[in-house]
Amino acid sequence: MNALKTLVLLALSATALSAQSAPDDFLAALRAHCGKAYEGRIIDPQPADTAFARQRLVMHVRGCGDTLRVPFHVGDDRSRTWVLTRTASGLRLKHDHRHRDGSEDRVTQYGGDARPGGTAMRMEFPADSFTAALLPASRTNVWTVEITPTQFVYQLTRAGSDRRFRVEFDVTRPVPAPPAPWGFEGR
Repeated sequence: MNALKTLVLLALSATALSAQSAPDDFLAALRAHCGKAYEGRIIDPQPADTAFARQRLVMHVRGCGDTLRVPFHVGDDRSRTWVLTRTASGLRLKHDHRHRDGSEDRVTQYGGDARPGGTAMRMEFPADSFTAALLPASRTNVWTVEITPTQFVYQLTRAGSDRRFRVEFDVTRPVPAPPAPWGFEGR
């Protein structure tokens, strides 16, 4: 019986250590692409995504310290940046939206903290209370970010609706880095 208890405790400890290291491992996988840019495409675009689907989509991994900034360029629009930050309890995803002059958009800094159970390759971020107050329709949003040896995926789903958005970037084929996102020129 003691051997069985020991095995169970070892298994639980390994699971807990794996859960603690998953955010660090995930950020390390993304940091491996620091300074690189990749072109992507929308998968199964919805009518609300028509303008995106007709544009060149490029992500650029930059700002690769404790906080990773991943600008998402839609054609010439450099207003969007995904911000991934290591927190004491895991990982946080926020959306930084800027105007051409660098000032923050009224709708910015929404997102949430990763759910428990994320892995080195996949994290899910349900909307936080700030997001629910800022964008009530988005209170059931879940953003999923994946990084594999061949692709980076950003996905949005909204519980209770058919709203979804998925863009996949081929990380085996770097493209020239785009200009800095609005508000971060010279940084």
